[in-house]
Amino acid sequence: RAALTGALQEAVVVVKGGYNPDVIVVQAGKPLKIHFNRQETASCSEMVVFPDFNKSAKLPTGESVTVELLPEKPGEYDFSCQMGMLRGKLIVE
Repeated sequence: RAALTGALQEAVVVVKGGYNPDVIVVQAGKPLKIHFNRQETASCSEMVVFPDFNKSAKLPTGESVTVELLPEKPGEYDFSCQMGMLRGKLIVE
């Protein structure tokens, strides 16, 4: 579950052989920041893609990269690497 600070939700995801955690539960209608920390050099995990939000981000090794979203509707939204091998899920309640 994403941490709630006032009206902002935040989650940290470590990228190493997959996403940890690979399921993030958030509340609808509140801005969300997901901080991705990539701790590997495999080319597969160079990007993260949120197709339902038209968002993607490059994830340099050893750096923290923040993706900002506004999940407005409850539901389940997938995110993945650009090749679709690493997968995660955003659950909006």
